[in-house]
Amino acid sequence: MKTILIAIVVSTCSFAGFAQLDSLKEGFSKQFALDFYYSYDLNQPFNHARPWFLYQYNKHNQMSINMAMADFSYVKGKMSANIGFNFGDFPSANMAHERDLLNALYEANINYRFTEDLELTVGMFSSHMGFESALSFDNLLTSHSLSSEWTPYYLAGAKLGYKPFEKWYFSLTIANGNQNITESEANTNKALGAQITFTPNDKLTINYSNFYSNDAPDSTSLFVLYNNLYATYSPFKKLDLVAGFDYAIADNRISGNQSELFVGSFLARYYVFDKLAIAGRFEAYNDPDGIYFSPIVGKFETLSYSGGLEYFANDNIKFKLEGRAFSNTSPIFRYDQGVNQANLGGVSYIASNTNMLFSVQAKF
Repeated sequence: MKTILIAIVVSTCSFAGFAQLDSLKEGFSKQFALDFYYSYDLNQPFNHARPWFLYQYNKHNQMSINMAMADFSYVKGKMSANIGFNFGDFPSANMAHERDLLNALYEANINYRFTEDLELTVGMFSSHMGFESALSFDNLLTSHSLSSEWTPYYLAGAKLGYKPFEKWYFSLTIANGNQNITESEANTNKALGAQITFTPNDKLTINYSNFYSNDAPDSTSLFVLYNNLYATYSPFKKLDLVAGFDYAIADNRISGNQSELFVGSFLARYYVFDKLAIAGRFEAYNDPDGIYFSPIVGKFETLSYSGGLEYFANDNIKFKLEGRAFSNTSPIFRYDQGVNQANLGGVSYIASNTNMLFSVQAKF
């Protein structure tokens, strides 16, 4: 693992030069978002729960709020302060481990710009991992990719951002853990992360991010180095493409065993008309050793297929319809279809799952 840590430092610290970060507008600003949805799981789980590894849109046969968000910012000189709150099924599931009140936070941080090229952010802020925002409104599809669901949406700690040239951005992060505002008593390890972003033009972005953390108690010491590489490309105005590849290696300091995880993702969105778009996603997630996914039976070796329609009522409101299917090498999905609820008996599992999702989203 020493060579892995050295690689992190070398890959993120060998840069120099100066350019400008994005400009900041002084004063007070605010943003609000609301995401209402109805989801129907064809496996018909009686407990209304979608598969356990999903944090977004995770209720079956229920009209619900995925996320309601209010975010406020104030910029004065070189400093900005940001605080946001979120409620709904997504934050309730994604932040269930946080203490009371903290699980309502969307962000809470202070940003200080030392120069036009160098800035420091401290507090709770968005993660540098992944190609999707926590807000589905900003993404190509309604549901989130598995690579997004199982990398942190937020971190708590400090992040140093540096933009040496107009086309390059770098960051280093130290955090309390993998998506933890406060550390548990059994885990005192800090997490480290790095990011390199190259934007040669307004059509193409290439990003590499990594994250080194131990989510387990200190006594078991399961350290994971997670690598996330993706590219976004818009060859012309109506087409958006995303391709991603994730690789993680876990090192158990107690047993000496090492495990691997692979994820491949491809997404596309095409605007048929100015207000109507079609989108699709294919994803392969292979976690045979259970670094993150440990089914009751079998292994997590899953393919995911998604297709959707997106209608823009205006710049602030979207209507989205999506179908999604999973297929696994072993039966890990709860299956209650056709079972008498009054005489449920044992729970059955199959190797596939299909879901339909309708969402109305607003952001303003």
